[in-house]
Amino acid sequence: MIEIILTWLQGLPPEFVAAFLAALPVIETRVALPVAIFVLHLSPMAAFFSTLLGNLLPVPFIFMLLTPTLRVIHRQIPRLDQWFVAWREKQEKKFGESYSKWGAFFLFLLVVVPGPGTGVWTASALAVIFHVDLRLSALSIVAGSFVSGLTILAVTQGVFVGLKFL
Repeated sequence: MIEIILTWLQGLPPEFVAAFLAALPVIETRVALPVAIFVLHLSPMAAFFSTLLGNLLPVPFIFMLLTPTLRVIHRQIPRLDQWFVAWREKQEKKFGESYSKWGAFFLFLLVVVPGPGTGVWTASALAVIFHVDLRLSALSIVAGSFVSGLTILAVTQGVFVGLKFL
C-alpha cells in the first residue's frame, strides 16, 4: 500500500509526501517516519518535523467535524445512533469518573503507545465522543505525538545504525 501511495505522490517534495503519509489514519507517524528517512531520504530532523506536522493535521478537522457528523447520524441512521448511544453510556458508566479525572492523560497514552487502534485519529475521536475538554485534549494529543515521534526516531536510528555494525 505504501508503494502505491508513493507512486501517486511521485514528483512532490519529500517533506509533503512524509506529512501526507503521517496524516493517514492507519499509517500515522509509526510508518511515515521510517519511510521518510529510508525511502524518501530526508534527514532525521526534517523527517521528524514533517511527519509530526502531518500527523497533527487531522486533529482540528476531527474536532470540528465529528460532532456535526454524529448529529447527522442521529437524525438519518437511528439504529446506528441507538447502538452508539448505548455503547457510549456503557463506557461512561464503566469509566465515567476516570474519564473526567484522567481523560487527557489517557489521550496522551493512546497516542504514545504504539498498537492497533491507537494514535492521533483515535484519540481525537474519543476526545470529542467523551467530551474531554478540547484544549486539554489538543495539548495531550500534541504532546503524545511529539513523544511518539521522538521514540520512533530514536528506535529507527538506533536499530538501523546498529544493523550497520553486523
